[in-house]
Amino acid sequence: MAELMTDLSFGANELRAFYIPLAIRTVKNLRTCLQWAWLDIVCHYRRSRIGPLWETVNILVMVLSLSVVSSAVIGGGDVTDLIGYIGLGIIIWTAISTLFMEGATTFVRNAGLITTSNVSIDCYVGRTVLRTLIVFCHHIVLYFLGLAFFLVPLTWTSLLALPGIALLFINGYWIGVVFAFLCARFRDLEQIIRNLLQLGFFVTPIFWKAELVAGSKRAIVDYNVLFYFIEIIRAPLLGQVPPLKYYAVALGFTIVGYLLAVFVYQRMRRQLAFFVA
Repeated sequence: MAELMTDLSFGANELRAFYIPLAIRTVKNLRTCLQWAWLDIVCHYRRSRIGPLWETVNILVMVLSLSVVSSAVIGGGDVTDLIGYIGLGIIIWTAISTLFMEGATTFVRNAGLITTSNVSIDCYVGRTVLRTLIVFCHHIVLYFLGLAFFLVPLTWTSLLALPGIALLFINGYWIGVVFAFLCARFRDLEQIIRNLLQLGFFVTPIFWKAELVAGSKRAIVDYNVLFYFIEIIRAPLLGQVPPLKYYAVALGFTIVGYLLAVFVYQRMRRQLAFFVA
């Protein structure tokens, strides 16, 4: 821990000379990242009639299936009451799991470019995050479908979902940096992340409600950071105002995550070409 704090305690001159220009360059590269991300989507679904909406259809089928099963087995309300809750949960979880999995393989997938060009590292991570955001926008069409069938409410509170979405994808950037470096160095880590995400799907209140857990078992909700990120998006879209505690946890997690990203970037950026070769 002391070593980590020492590495992060760089002076003001180093901050101005390196990290501030790096942050500015990252922001300037967002347009290039968006173009790359859009091109990835277009190429992946070329010759398809509805493109990435096929994934949206898959999520719709999953939502309907889990709503029926959850209502019959777990309880928590009628199917029509659960569709909105479960649907939004799965849409947000899909974005979270994609940020982790796609982020983890970012540098490995782009090994050819990394070893033969001088494209900035942040472009690869930004490309992954923005591609996930584009697919998320396709999936959120299901929310508007729910509005049309009066399965979810439409209130001014829904606007509170926007800062939640922003926080999620801002975190997606440091997640991409950290896990892209680590998985490029330790290839088995990708499979560990995949297994942990499968476990996380069941222990996170996605298709079951957090209110159903009480007593000592409540820890799987209270100490689950992913739950807070889901709720600051899902709750407003369901007409509820998330507690300030949820935003505080998300902001704290963001700060710690970017400090970790700086540490990993400092330690591993010079060896990246050797990791992916």
